[in-house]
Amino acid sequence: MNKVPAAKKFRTILADPPWSINQRGRYSNRSAESHYELMSLERIKSMPIADLCEDNAHLYLWIPNGLLQEGLDVVKAWGFTFRSPIYWIKPRLLLGNYIRNASETCLFATRGKAPVKFNSQPNWVFAPQQDHSHKPEEQFAIIERLSYGPYLELFARRRQPGWDVWGNEIDSDIIIPDYPVPRYSAKALGEEV
Repeated sequence: MNKVPAAKKFRTILADPPWSINQRGRYSNRSAESHYELMSLERIKSMPIADLCEDNAHLYLWIPNGLLQEGLDVVKAWGFTFRSPIYWIKPRLLLGNYIRNASETCLFATRGKAPVKFNSQPNWVFAPQQDHSHKPEEQFAIIERLSYGPYLELFARRRQPGWDVWGNEIDSDIIIPDYPVPRYSAKALGEEV
């Protein structure tokens, strides 16, 4: 049996949870539940994120636009303080329950004393939309410009150089107790890489 290595601590965490609130639509091919398994707000809030990060850390949390309060609740439950939204401006009009959205929101939050590396970053990015739930690749350049590593992406769907990942669609680099995923990388299992 392989031994699980001591938990690595991260200075920057990026998360795009599969929110269950308002993600079931009458057009089944457009709803989030047709693409991946959803998680309740309480299950997301209960994730032991504080155990994964250093005392001084940054969090980037993607939220559906209609879940601002729930996103702020997750930020607080994970031990962070909200600082600013970052808006992804999309070049076309999309769906919305009340107002047609042409953006998505990422909440930037800090824990402890964690200043940014670069003080002239605007709080928006104009980038094209890709496949369902695929956030703009530009986010990584922005995050790496603002925040120190080591970096962890939660609910990842693809690898980014220099980042550790965790999610149910990728070979995960870390283990989160009580949150199993189908596959762990050799790194997560403590094997020689």
